Amino acid sequence: MDDTGDVLARARSAGVQDLLVAGVDPEGWRSQLALAGNGVHIALGLHPWQVAQTPDTWCRDLEGLLEAPPSPIAAIGETGLDFGSRMDPDQFGAQEAAFTMHLQLADAYGLPLVLHVVSAHSRVVEILASAAPLRAGGMVHAFSGSREQAQQYLRLGLHISICGSVTDPKRRKLRRAVASIPPDRLLVETDSPDQTPLNRRPDPNEPAFLIDVIAAVAEVRGDSPRSVAEQTTHNAKTLFQIL
Repeated sequence: MDDTGDVLARARSAGVQDLLVAGVDPEGWRSQLALAGNGVHIALGLHPWQVAQTPDTWCRDLEGLLEAPPSPIAAIGETGLDFGSRMDPDQFGAQEAAFTMHLQLADAYGLPLVLHVVSAHSRVVEILASAAPLRAGGMVHAFSGSREQAQQYLRLGLHISICGSVTDPKRRKLRRAVASIPPDRLLVETDSPDQTPLNRRPDPNEPAFLIDVIAAVAEVRGDSPRSVAEQTTHNAKTLFQIL
């Protein structure tokens, strides 16, 4: 396994200058905060899987984050809902409660939200629509839904972030959605080490492979990779207040 320095060096060589690293549990928060600086930006939250795995402690973990958020943080998340087949429906209530606390965190500190949504788009949209508007916005991370679902998030003021799944020509529903996203709401990501671009599989994903995502998004939208790279860089820097 390559160390973090090698991964970052390859990302820089590929032209990736800024990265957002999402913290998904308290142990990860500490290691990720140690990476902050020199173009590495941090989001902190409790992933829905972590909420499901820690039914007795997740609320206390989030309360600690609410009381004393470490600095610097660029966003709150990952958070959201995962109603996929690997999850126990008995855990859905805890996921929703944790999601609501993340919304409070984002509002309290004026930070954007990073959303993880699997098989739960309707419920996430319902919760967001009933809550106060996200004053710092947010993004739907690794979006894989339909054009109609993307439009629901866009109406709520969110950005849509696209990862390596767009490189698969068989993902027609996703590709139609990508083509419909307004330029100023489009983001790209790798979701490393998961969702490796098609031509890089079976290797684990890494930030340097963002160029593959950009190329696929450009193809779908009938645009140039350079234009997509410039627009999404501007969008990310604006959303996450990266100077």
